[in-house]
Amino acid sequence: MSITPVFKIAPTTQQYDWGKIGSKAKVAQFAAASRLPGFTINESVPYAELWMGTHPKSPSNVFETGQILSDHLAKHPELIGAPVSDKFDASTGNLPFLFKILSIEKALSIQSHPDKATAEKLHASQPDIYKGAFFLYRNELSQQSY
Repeated sequence: MSITPVFKIAPTTQQYDWGKIGSKAKVAQFAAASRLPGFTINESVPYAELWMGTHPKSPSNVFETGQILSDHLAKHPELIGAPVSDKFDASTGNLPFLFKILSIEKALSIQSHPDKATAEKLHASQPDIYKGAFFLYRNELSQQSY
């Protein structure tokens, strides 16, 4: 059976106090436009981030089946491709990035993302503060083609 290489995913929303409230937030508008099952805009809630990816805190699903995106990608590694899978160990279906859309109402603090070795070290030494060995490859991905 052939697998469709392009498919719709269901994003997730994150509610942080710095987000725009209700339908003023692009995050809420995009979530509503995506027709997420059970999603309705609450006009008293801040919608800060729309996530698309495999982050364990709030993974996307394959829209048509409801399957967790990382499970779908693990069963179909050809969708990620060998160069990315080999470089970033995506064998479990985890993507090496998290795509976010932000709706910002209040000023944000600066965030710093460690490299993989530092992220793993911080998570191992202080798992209550560093919730996972997550790292950012933004520069490498933007400078190389896959």
